[in-house]
Amino acid sequence: MRRMRVTSLLGLCLAFLIGCVLTSAVEAQDKAAKAQKQVPKLSNIQGRVQLVAGDISTITVLVGSAPRRVVYNGSTKFLYGHSDNNKPGALSQVKQGNYISCAGTFDNKSQLMARECVYREEK
Repeated sequence: MRRMRVTSLLGLCLAFLIGCVLTSAVEAQDKAAKAQKQVPKLSNIQGRVQLVAGDISTITVLVGSAPRRVVYNGSTKFLYGHSDNNKPGALSQVKQGNYISCAGTFDNKSQLMARECVYREEK
């Protein structure tokens, strides 16, 4: 009788430990899946500046012959130069005809919401 109690107790302890290990593994997988969903993939639009519309905070970029709209806001970072060699710039320095490369995420209207734009005079 005493032996059955000890065996039962050991069995319950073992089942509890296995349950804890499995629960923590499932929670870790859930956290990893949520982290992947929260990080949006950055996209890029590159081309010539056709129009800077400050009243609606957009830059129209010609990609080949197709115009694409880039939306900027106060947190968009503007840099002058090349992607690997640049210095701080400003929206006010972006002019029609400049070459620009903007990175960000697309909204539901297929507009790029820019996080960073690098511009220069020529490609």
